[in-house]
Amino acid sequence: MRHTLPIAPQFYVTAQQPCPYLEGRQERKLFTSLHGDDAQRLNDKLSHQGFRRSQNVLYRPSCSECTACLSARIDVQKFELSKSQKRV
Repeated sequence: MRHTLPIAPQFYVTAQQPCPYLEGRQERKLFTSLHGDDAQRLNDKLSHQGFRRSQNVLYRPSCSECTACLSARIDVQKFELSKSQKRV
């Protein structure tokens, strides 16, 4: 018998834990593993849907009672330093 990986990524949800950003709130994360020949394409697609990457794991907040966390994408080709950023 031969084992093959599924074509579609498998998603998982973490157990609730204290939110690191908002006191008194609970957080959960939706995540999947980033591997295989389609890793770059999967990373591109999911990053446009608010997923973040940490090594080979893609994740995003999946909190049922809160939507305060927002992902931000910065186009580095168009980014310009402000005066205060230039001083640092």
